[in-house]
This record gives sequence, C-alpha cells and structure tokens, in this order.
Amino acid sequence: MVAVCGKYRTGKSYLMNKLFVETYFQRKKAVFQVSPTINACTKGLWLWKRVIKAESAAGGEVSLLVVDTEGLGACDEDENHDAKIFLLALLLSSLLIYNSVGTIDENALNSLSLVINLSKQIQLRAG
Repeated sequence: MVAVCGKYRTGKSYLMNKLFVETYFQRKKAVFQVSPTINACTKGLWLWKRVIKAESAAGGEVSLLVVDTEGLGACDEDENHDAKIFLLALLLSSLLIYNSVGTIDENALNSLSLVINLSKQIQLRAG
C-alpha cells in the first residue's frame, strides 16, 4: 500500500492522480478530488479501489493499493486528529510519501521527527 501525507492544501491528491491514475491507467479524470479553494476535499483516508500492478526493484511484480490522506494542520482539526491520520497511514502503508511544498522547514522536520518516533514506538511494541 502506498500512502501520501503532508500539510493540508499542498497537492497530495493532485500528486496521487498524476503518479498513479494517469501513469498506470492513462485516465485524465481525477480519482482523488482536487479543488482550487481553501476547503479540504479529502477527509480521513481515501483508498482507490483499483489495484496497480508494478515491477519491484528485484524485477518481480507487486500489487499496489493507493491511499490519499487528509492534510495535516488544517484549521478545523486538532493535532490529535492529525496524529491519528498520520499514524493510520503509516501503519497501513509499506511506502509513505511525505509531500512538502517549497523548502523543508522546521515544521516539516518536526513532522518527519514524529514519524520516526512513532516508528520506533511501533517497533518496540512489536518486538
């Protein structure tokens, strides 16, 4: 499973449409809704129902599911909600894309630090 996370209104849904929908299925119609407004289109996690067949680095075939996530840091949600969305995407996915616009600033590093600390906690509890 491939998931994308990042700050709200930074093009996560657009990125997933470009990377997977157009590339693998040559579809121009967006699967993940996008909008030029400040209102969020994605709430929670959205899973695309189509399975993508791709080639692994080892040369074998893998099946991918694509997940779009609600943006982090939105005005209408709190940090607890953001952490739950981020953690759920992290636990479900084998590949997590962290989407960032512009330069990587202190806020982006703090978010990535959160992912690292959550991963360590998950590994400790699983071990």
